[in-house]
Amino acid sequence: MGVEVSSRWSLPVCIALATVLISTAVWGQASYTAQIRGVVTDQSSAVVPRATITITNDATGISVTAHSDDHGQYILTGLRPAVYTIKAEGAGFRPAEQRNVVLQVSQQTTIDFTLHPLGVITTVEVSTAAPLLDTESASLGTDVSNEYVRDIPLYGRSMFGLVFLAGGVTETTGSGINDNYPTGTNFVSNGQRNATAQVTLDGSPLSAPEQGEGGNSNVYFQPSVEIVQEFKVQNNGFSAEFGNNGGTIVNMVLKQGSNAFHGSGWWYGQRSTFDARDYFNSGEKPDHVRDQYGFSLGGPLKKNKTFFFVDFEKVRQRDPNTLEGIVPTNAERAGDFSNSPANSGGIFDPCAGSQGSPTPCPRTQFANNIIPPDKIDPIGQAILNLYPHANIEGAVYPETNFRQVILSTLFTSRPPRTVARSTTGRSLQPNFGPTASAWTACMPPVSATIIQPWTLSACRRSWQPMGLPACPRSMSMPV
Repeated sequence: MGVEVSSRWSLPVCIALATVLISTAVWGQASYTAQIRGVVTDQSSAVVPRATITITNDATGISVTAHSDDHGQYILTGLRPAVYTIKAEGAGFRPAEQRNVVLQVSQQTTIDFTLHPLGVITTVEVSTAAPLLDTESASLGTDVSNEYVRDIPLYGRSMFGLVFLAGGVTETTGSGINDNYPTGTNFVSNGQRNATAQVTLDGSPLSAPEQGEGGNSNVYFQPSVEIVQEFKVQNNGFSAEFGNNGGTIVNMVLKQGSNAFHGSGWWYGQRSTFDARDYFNSGEKPDHVRDQYGFSLGGPLKKNKTFFFVDFEKVRQRDPNTLEGIVPTNAERAGDFSNSPANSGGIFDPCAGSQGSPTPCPRTQFANNIIPPDKIDPIGQAILNLYPHANIEGAVYPETNFRQVILSTLFTSRPPRTVARSTTGRSLQPNFGPTASAWTACMPPVSATIIQPWTLSACRRSWQPMGLPACPRSMSMPV
């Protein structure tokens, strides 16, 4: 027995179901925003109900308002890490204001206000204050601010080398502190297994299990160092919203546009003139070129309403790679193995005797371990000639007798990434990121608790082309 749904109800029902289903996914996302809570009292320590608390982002001029309840308590959530001005006002009281309030990644702090009765019309302002403590969360972590991200020299300009500034983070044995495979997560935090950290960017995950499975995690997109505002290494006691990790969270926040235009341009270069010679290279110093350059620009499209931020970066790199191995000597190419220590057991004719015999045919050793020219197959000889000639004189097996320095070329680019934020319409955040099969995640207006009233939706789209030539570092051919 079928059930028929009227067409006039089908659209609202579908919208309601989609809202419920997607809201579940939104609630499960990791958070990078901060929150402030506190109590508003008067000078006699009595609570002040229905006081108005207004917090304003100093860079964008965007304000959020909350009201204290009957117990004088208030809470402000979903605050992007930035510098704020917060003000409390109550009927019959002078306003109290605190400036230069710096909120960091995933910070939960407390700011209490004491209001004084009206007298002379004045405003109580606190222009400087001690850094806020994370008083409302049991999580432990280290916030790495933009000054460290921007100014500390980084090999390869990879920001993941800065995670070692956090307490309890050490290198994986033999890997050093440079970013290496598994990309972005190859470090040990508080004794956990390496390559199990979760990396998020503005609340969205950047890390995923290696090859889609297994216990290791890789980072598949790395933003430019120049556009990272700050990040926090959380390695103990964080909330259940961070569930896809082995014990550590690297929570990153990107820069955004503001009421003032701001930007940067950069170029980092390396040349072989300033390089040290490879230990195994006794010949001419090989060429080496690395250029990493780009720009970023942010500003207002409409002040206090809509902002943009765009960046571009390109890397051009030619690295010397040392190839070494064991290749056939000139005598071995001609079939003479009489002086080959690797074949001390002798060289035998595989075609001697009666091949059709039911018993294994005896093998015949070539005289003096020299293969006659008529026994050398021309196809095999052609394959053998593809190997390079030995170029290290006096090398005795098992020493390598071939070494060559070649150049591998790598071109990568981060296509322009544009972020536009609006206080009255939509928040559009396309990130050019990890894979050629771009992913898209859209969040509809399902909850003002998760998505603030000035943001109706958020969409992210990622795409990043990358070509990485494979180049063997060693080869050998036992003969």
